[in-house]
Amino acid sequence: MSLSSENLTRLIDGLCLSEAHGVLIKKYLSAADSEVRELIAGARNLHIAWERRGGNWGNTLSGEQIDGFGNYLQKAHENLSHRFSTAVLEAESFARLTRVYMGFSDIEAVQSSFQNASYLVNDHLLAHLNYFKAISPKWLGDVELLGRFVLNVEDKSLKNLLKLMYVVELYSDKYYSTYDEAKVNYEKAKFDYVSKILSDIHPLEDDSLIGIYTNNYIACLYRILGMQLKEIKMSKYLVARRTNYPWAYFG
Repeated sequence: MSLSSENLTRLIDGLCLSEAHGVLIKKYLSAADSEVRELIAGARNLHIAWERRGGNWGNTLSGEQIDGFGNYLQKAHENLSHRFSTAVLEAESFARLTRVYMGFSDIEAVQSSFQNASYLVNDHLLAHLNYFKAISPKWLGDVELLGRFVLNVEDKSLKNLLKLMYVVELYSDKYYSTYDEAKVNYEKAKFDYVSKILSDIHPLEDDSLIGIYTNNYIACLYRILGMQLKEIKMSKYLVARRTNYPWAYFG
């Protein structure tokens, strides 16, 4: 496997996280078994699982949504639990299993999968993104756990992205009144992080996956803060590079 972990993530997401290549993927998955097939099938089934679930709160899901979610999560788990032959493939599987176990509400398995992915490929981007979501107050964690995670990341570019995500995540909790302390948590995050983010974090000119996510979160932060002119200036970085999150939070 000559692809870097970031490029592998990007390739699989490009194939599996939309319906554009649905027919091609179905044809490929019906072919002979291989470890790459298992990885693609796992990513595809995981995407379908979350599509079946939808974005509603757990206590409002229909029986059909719950059954579809659980069924495809189990399929993804079986695919991604394959024994892969290289560190890059294995790390990718653990990164995606992190989101599977988030769906199963199994925090110990979430932590184990994230640790395994990071051990195999240090600073694995998708592993960090999925673990961040899993330990957010919306899901299986709380603001203290999320804050410690962000601060303990050593890679500067990844830490900058996670700081942006932290502020936006807590804003989204306030926006939807997710829990009683949401407004207080956001105001504290805003006080602790925003001024330094605005002075230290700048748009990334490269076309890396971490650059794309960083630029999307910078633009979103400008929107949250009402900095319209700065958000407009970010538009050139987002042409054909707009990610699902953070924008899915706000319609």
